[in-house]
Amino acid sequence: MANRKKAKQQGFARTVVRKPNVFLMDALYCAIRLWLFFCGVRIRAVNKAGIPDQPSITLCNHGSFIDFIFASALVRRFRPNFIVSRLYFYNTCLGWLLRTVGAFPKSMFAMDLENAKNCLKVLHSGNRLVMMPEARLSTTGRFEDIQDNTYAFIKKAGVSVYTVKLFGDYLANPKWAKGIRRGAVVEAELDILYTAEQVKHLTVEELQQGIEAKLSYNEFEWLETRPEIHYRSRRMAEGLENILTTCPICGRRHVLIAKKNHLFCEHCGYLTSVDDRYAFTGDFRFQNLTEWYDWQQELLKEEILADPDYTLTSKVELRLPGNGGSLTRHGGDGVCTLTREGLTYEGTKDGEPVRLFFSIRRIYRLLFGAGVNFEVYVGSEIHFFVPEEKRSAVDWYMISRILHDLQ
Repeated sequence: MANRKKAKQQGFARTVVRKPNVFLMDALYCAIRLWLFFCGVRIRAVNKAGIPDQPSITLCNHGSFIDFIFASALVRRFRPNFIVSRLYFYNTCLGWLLRTVGAFPKSMFAMDLENAKNCLKVLHSGNRLVMMPEARLSTTGRFEDIQDNTYAFIKKAGVSVYTVKLFGDYLANPKWAKGIRRGAVVEAELDILYTAEQVKHLTVEELQQGIEAKLSYNEFEWLETRPEIHYRSRRMAEGLENILTTCPICGRRHVLIAKKNHLFCEHCGYLTSVDDRYAFTGDFRFQNLTEWYDWQQELLKEEILADPDYTLTSKVELRLPGNGGSLTRHGGDGVCTLTREGLTYEGTKDGEPVRLFFSIRRIYRLLFGAGVNFEVYVGSEIHFFVPEEKRSAVDWYMISRILHDLQ
């Protein structure tokens, strides 16, 4: 009985890719575009590629949760199939909606044979595939790296490669923020990167170099070239405490408090404010959040390099795939430990004592929700860990990245 229940829960996330329902896709797109209009977000879309080949792959950079809408401003009329994080298919209604518009799931940073089969089905059927190869939202508005196996897949597919380059999407709706920023402008450009014939003759390394050069972005450098853009929000700083972990004055971690447009330290008091172009105000050590983030990440790296037995540990709640009415459900409680070898969870899972281990080589990056969780997939099942100090979720991401890259 328990095994059937578990299989049913995981089954909500499984799917065979479908041809997009044109009516529903158009209706959903128009509804969200209208909502964005009333939220004060403008989209400037330019198609430099014409009609993409069939079959083809389109790659899109990923700075915002709603990048699918920004990309759809250019590719929707070509009826593509989108790859979407498997998490969103655990909810029955949302999963049905995604399937109906032609999306299909991917277990991020995990071996996913079902996804591979669906990708091949799309291409073998002569259709267009759209993916966001960074496979997670940008933390600081800059390009995140792409796994090597993504480039290997593109080479093996042997089809034309297009790109949708987005600018301003992160600043319109950062992963850590609370609410859309009024006054935001998002620029989207569809272009061809490689023809199928070029893909055939390029090496995987050459493909990687070309794709990274095309998709790389820095939102704050882009904003400097758009002096007319100003963002309006009464809560510009709220949420920054979930990605900025260390006070630059006292050095303590997880002591930051964000209120409206201001940042405070629990020990040092007022630190700075965020203006309408995401810059820190006053005589502050950092110009913007990217400088602060890089500084704290370098501190972590130095700490890890100095300690061969470096360990991060926390009590956690384990959440598992939802029962159809929610994305996740309570699955147990325990302790997570991250070392150079990998991530270990010791606790309970569905009422049974367990010890789970995930190799650092296999993890690649621990996905995280700012101020919420960190997570890892095993097949079609997510292990969604909520740490005792929720502001520390970004630490698990940063440290997993450092440890993996030190291998």
